[in-house]
Amino acid sequence: MHYFLKSILIALQNIRANPLHTFLSTLGIIIGVASLVGILTLADGLEQSGRQQLSDTTSLNILNVSSKNWKTINDVRVPVEDRPRLTLEHVLEVEEMYADRAVVEFVSRTTKQAAYGDSLTGTYLQGNMQNGLSFAPDSIFSGRYISKEDVSGNANIAVLTYALASKWNEDVAVLIGGTFQVFGKEFEIVGVFKQKENDSPRIYIPISTYLENEDTYASITMKVEAAEDIPIIEEELEIWLDSKFEQGKEAFQLVSNKFRIEQFSQGILVFKLVMGAITGISVLVGGIGVMNVLLISVTERTKEIGVRKATGAKKKDIVLQFMAESVTISFVGCILGWLLGVIGLMIFVPIVNSVANFGFIIAINFWTVLTILVIALLIGVVFGTYPAWRASQLDPIDAIRHE
Repeated sequence: MHYFLKSILIALQNIRANPLHTFLSTLGIIIGVASLVGILTLADGLEQSGRQQLSDTTSLNILNVSSKNWKTINDVRVPVEDRPRLTLEHVLEVEEMYADRAVVEFVSRTTKQAAYGDSLTGTYLQGNMQNGLSFAPDSIFSGRYISKEDVSGNANIAVLTYALASKWNEDVAVLIGGTFQVFGKEFEIVGVFKQKENDSPRIYIPISTYLENEDTYASITMKVEAAEDIPIIEEELEIWLDSKFEQGKEAFQLVSNKFRIEQFSQGILVFKLVMGAITGISVLVGGIGVMNVLLISVTERTKEIGVRKATGAKKKDIVLQFMAESVTISFVGCILGWLLGVIGLMIFVPIVNSVANFGFIIAINFWTVLTILVIALLIGVVFGTYPAWRASQLDPIDAIRHE
């Protein structure tokens, strides 16, 4: 190890002795690595931006758990008679299990007739926990949403969509604090959603209150923070269902869009591989440049090699010295290429964002850095082998006589 470090110091001295020659020869590595850093980093950034947009605009990171209401016997679908029922206690346990990985909701819905003043209105009635706002881009126009205390206390409160509230009063803010009737009971209006296109008349009440008045089956809806975790969470939930219900996981269905997530990830991977292979050509050219530098170095230092061999240096010592020089030159080239790539991205990405208004990000992860280090090592070993072998084969007497 000590000898290898000494060889690296000698290699750095040779680089300083011929800096321009070394730089021009390693220019291929610098450009190739800079391109590779750009491709890998842009791909990682594209993946992160894509996942964020998919999470915000689609249901790719949504996982739904519900008990099956049908089963197939002899190719005939028949209703399930002993259908298991998820309870609020079950959901609170799942919420605690995945507090750091997902937002959990307990949902059930039906259609009802609501009475406000002298008018009767047909509406969708939905039971929710306190996390409902995390599952839709909706926000409160006036008042508030369902709270954790409302759920635990079976409160008779409700939040209305703008479509329903505007039917009852044009000035929807006036409705806050007012009451209406459903289930034959009086509910207080505590909030109204902002208006949105294609909105439907809908009332949101605490899920505990909903289940207290409606004999129905609610389902667990989870918004997973990292969509790629959905397959893992599904496996964990199946184990949990087996432990909680006599019928086990077979009595439940877990619905998600994980196959689309896999397709998206595969597309990004193919992009990385194809573009990486293209930019790899530049790295290959750079490796040839390193080999050229070392072959010239062998020629220029033939007498030095002869003296070393004549004074007792073995073939492996000569090989190790030139291999150390090869790895050092490659590593220096890769570091310069990495810096060039990062600086280039810092200039390029803001320009793209200003033109395309995409919100693109730079994502440099551990694997990108590791890839660069591995490339430096491979280039040094592969393209330094022949010059090192050639140096070790020189005859000491002929080498000393060399002019």
